[in-house]
Amino acid sequence: MEVNKIFEQKEKLLKELNWNENPFVKDLRVQDKETFLKFYYPLEAQSIVKSLAFDAKACLLLGPKGVGKTSAMYYVYYSLPETEFEKKFIKEPPESIEELARDLEIENTSLFGLIKKQINREYIASNLRKLNKKTVIIVDEAHLLKNNSMFMEFKYIMDSVSNIRFVFSALDKESFPDSLIQLIGEKQFFQRKNFSKEEMRTIILQRIKAVGGNTIPFEDKYLEEVLTEHNLLTPRYVFDELNNKLASMIGIESTTEVEFQTKTSKNENITTIHTDWWSLLSPSQKAIITELLKNDGLNLQELIDSTKLGQNTVFNALYQLRGDDENEIKRKPSIPFPLIIAKTNMVGKRKKNNYFINPKIKNLFTLH
Repeated sequence: MEVNKIFEQKEKLLKELNWNENPFVKDLRVQDKETFLKFYYPLEAQSIVKSLAFDAKACLLLGPKGVGKTSAMYYVYYSLPETEFEKKFIKEPPESIEELARDLEIENTSLFGLIKKQINREYIASNLRKLNKKTVIIVDEAHLLKNNSMFMEFKYIMDSVSNIRFVFSALDKESFPDSLIQLIGEKQFFQRKNFSKEEMRTIILQRIKAVGGNTIPFEDKYLEEVLTEHNLLTPRYVFDELNNKLASMIGIESTTEVEFQTKTSKNENITTIHTDWWSLLSPSQKAIITELLKNDGLNLQELIDSTKLGQNTVFNALYQLRGDDENEIKRKPSIPFPLIIAKTNMVGKRKKNNYFINPKIKNLFTLH
């Protein structure tokens, strides 16, 4: 189909559906506050707002990549009434006291800007105490913080400034010091690992309503095929499938290219907090997944060399991890097989498989 025809057919389809744009690529966060709050489905974010309304000192939202932690932080930011709260949104955690002061818009000069003052934790705290309202400091992507001592600066502010509240989002809590975790309290931990079919249907419908539609135009049978356990890990996977469906409705195929990045470090550990089924894997299965997380695209011999396992052991584990062993699937129904996929390349006249973590599983793990 000619390029011009593709865009013509796309616009025609959107018009027929009564959509003013494609709902599955729309970023609600860039809209105005009212639009975002009207069409965003809050889930855990609403619970965080409730906790802050009843004076929780801090909240922590945990979840793997792609589940919508940043959108949840925007919901919290937009939902807190300005009559009661000052709000600061820090998109990446500050690596120093000076960066924290800058993010909080705290000046380091005295009257008329003649004398620069030393920035330290007490200087920041004293400035925050002067604020007339409760102040909520939202720190998104807190797991990116390299200077772990800054967590203790956050704790100091929480301890010493009564009007300060913190909201953190992170992949996991492993980098947070125990003293800060205890100060936040387990009841203020919120976690999102995956979605139910009902939640995902609501998210899809809200997206469609945001672009002018009123109903989901896909048949229930098709949606059931889309809302698989793997796709329910994150709305992004479902949106990719639905976007492909829209493209097929005008006679073209739209595919999402998966990029595999090679990790060169052999000393990284993996976080399994988002995989309740990890303990059900055999030692050989765990070893293979660990190696593939660190080095995507390994072949059989490379896996044998890196895991130090026998050829038959590696071969059988790969067979199971690919979801080809029906008995293994029956024995372990909570494991979302296939955990790995194989890509076949021709080496001379011989086929050789390279193995990768299933991309819809990969986001559940983090390397540190």
